[in-house]
Amino acid sequence: MFGRKPAQQPAEMLAQAEQTRADGLARRIGQISSDPTNPSRGSLPLYQAAYQDASGNAAAHTAQPEKPRRKWGRGK
Repeated sequence: MFGRKPAQQPAEMLAQAEQTRADGLARRIGQISSDPTNPSRGSLPLYQAAYQDASGNAAAHTAQPEKPRRKWGRGK
């Protein structure tokens, strides 16, 4: 097929799985950050990057509501 690529379709199951992953990573980041002796402290930037990735994937694959069409004129 030549020309424009078709628009990406939302994938709700993937979006939900990625949101669940992001939620778990956020909890883990909180645990690591709150404990200065946590042995995973050196990996904190990796957890943060994974969180951003999961959050972005969740947002990208969630169906967005359609914008209402604007009516031109005053419509009496």
